[in-house]
Amino acid sequence: MTKKLFVRFSTAQDEQKIFDYYTENQHEFVAKREPEIWKERIASGAVTLIEDEQGKIVASTICYPVISMTDKGEDIHKWTEIGSVRVTLDGVGLFKPLLAASVMRSALLEPPEDRFAIEIVIGNAHSKHVFMKEGATPWRIPEELRLMVEDTLSADDTTGAVDWFQLGIEAMPHFAKTLLDLEASPKLTDKKTGEVYELDFSKCVLTNIFHKELEKASTLHLGDTKKPDMSQGIKSARDKFAP
Repeated sequence: MTKKLFVRFSTAQDEQKIFDYYTENQHEFVAKREPEIWKERIASGAVTLIEDEQGKIVASTICYPVISMTDKGEDIHKWTEIGSVRVTLDGVGLFKPLLAASVMRSALLEPPEDRFAIEIVIGNAHSKHVFMKEGATPWRIPEELRLMVEDTLSADDTTGAVDWFQLGIEAMPHFAKTLLDLEASPKLTDKKTGEVYELDFSKCVLTNIFHKELEKASTLHLGDTKKPDMSQGIKSARDKFAP
């Protein structure tokens, strides 16, 4: 019998549930964050969740805005870090819908001026592989970004040295198309057991409210992910499909 998996974004009511998920599923490659940052991100809807029919979280990731300052002393949302990626239902292929939903929500509702940043612990070959497969490329980040991200980590975090990657405007059509394709063909099969799951987007605001924007974004050509244009930012690209 096909089991449903629901894709949605967090609300303030999910706070304890999300804290429990990360506490019960700690991983050496997933950095610990300051609790107050998590509380704000959860309430803002910036946690992308995939849950089973009983409401149990089986995959989660969190978008962290990195705020810079202009020459005039004004705050600016310069980058967004895609972090806290955790998939506990293995073998089904949940990383792809998880990342696509997270990126497109952020691009539509909280777009960074520049681009998405991903820090991957050195030695985490699998994460590097799956992120690069989805269009991420290595990035020599600005020192300002590194310092700001370090400020979000818990004092007892021990994940160690990281490599940095980026996702820019070039990847937005791919993620929009990924969501539309998964909505049209939502069945996923566990490679080991043959068990079939069906993604359900009925609780996802992207497919419910921003369907036209996803369709438009999926048709755009914004460049080659392998040759990112570092002069172009996410926020300006967003205006091309969600004015």
